[in-house]
Amino acid sequence: MKKIKIVLTGGPSGGKTTSLQHIEQEFQEKGYDVIIVPEAATILINSGIKPFGPNAISSYDFQEYVMSLQLYLESLAEKYALAKDKEVLIVCDRGLLDDRAYVSAPEFSSLLKKFNLSLFSLMNRYDLVLHLKTIAYGKEDLYSNANNKARSESKEEARRLDDKTLSAWLGHDNLIILNNDVTFTEKINQGIKEIYKLLDKPYPLQHQKKYLVSAIDFSTLNTLPHEEFLLEQYYLFADNQEICLRKTTHNDETKYSEIIKMDTSNDFERLVKKRNISEKEYLSRIPTSQMPIIKKRYCFAYENTYYKLDVFTDGLKILEAEETNKTKKHIIPHFLSLADYITDNYYRNSNLYKILNSAPKIYQK
Repeated sequence: MKKIKIVLTGGPSGGKTTSLQHIEQEFQEKGYDVIIVPEAATILINSGIKPFGPNAISSYDFQEYVMSLQLYLESLAEKYALAKDKEVLIVCDRGLLDDRAYVSAPEFSSLLKKFNLSLFSLMNRYDLVLHLKTIAYGKEDLYSNANNKARSESKEEARRLDDKTLSAWLGHDNLIILNNDVTFTEKINQGIKEIYKLLDKPYPLQHQKKYLVSAIDFSTLNTLPHEEFLLEQYYLFADNQEICLRKTTHNDETKYSEIIKMDTSNDFERLVKKRNISEKEYLSRIPTSQMPIIKKRYCFAYENTYYKLDVFTDGLKILEAEETNKTKKHIIPHFLSLADYITDNYYRNSNLYKILNSAPKIYQK
């Protein structure tokens, strides 16, 4: 299977943006090419083409623009995938059937006719549809549209759009609904698990064991299929938030991201939000008086276990084993010598950052 096409859909504030970041990182580290097709409606709204406000165009005309742009973006992703020698995951921030939620049935039929499409062809266009329920269902106190300038829906509108969007995809052979009766992290991991199932690959248990490494035989490691990433990380700390600003370099390409970990009223739940940011935003927000954590990450599989090996610039080396079987113990790669098993939070990256910079400081930007 060379090309897998996945849609993330659902009502506003369901976790699509953060899920995209987790999916991209998860499967890039597994050696897949991951192509993110951005939400066409957001691109148009941010460029000034809107179905609301001053100079608004009709909902029908707007959805025609959306469908045209979506088809073009997906065609580029598919063209890229066909030219690659390995499996490619195409992950779409909404799909073409989402348009059904924003126009009447006759109008949608008209759009299909205009683009020479059919409802059945759109159903068969995607291998997996992940519907992330808006947190306006079940976790209303966390609902916010502050992180998306193109979003203005109230909780009631979010629930209505969530219902209509779900209805638009009913009948798809592989539609998965991700609800809010679990923690946000578990919700994202459920979606990732469905992708592993689609790929017919074992799903990591989200239970990691970490070890300090004393020595590495790189001559052996380099003979294994693996992916290498260079990570640069700064941290900002507020009352109930830990913000990581990360620069990731892979095969001479660089991306920037923000990872926010927030405490909630539930002692057993911590919200994690991820989004891509621009280089300009990254440079404007990093605390220039601080030293970043810099490490090289090697991602590889060994004896049916997925490993991440982080080698820090100060010489610290940490191995993380991600298990896929509760009963079968993982085997430590023979080319690594272990110093100790890590059982506490001392070696968390945020704590290492504080140690690197002498003392914890509070940053609010």
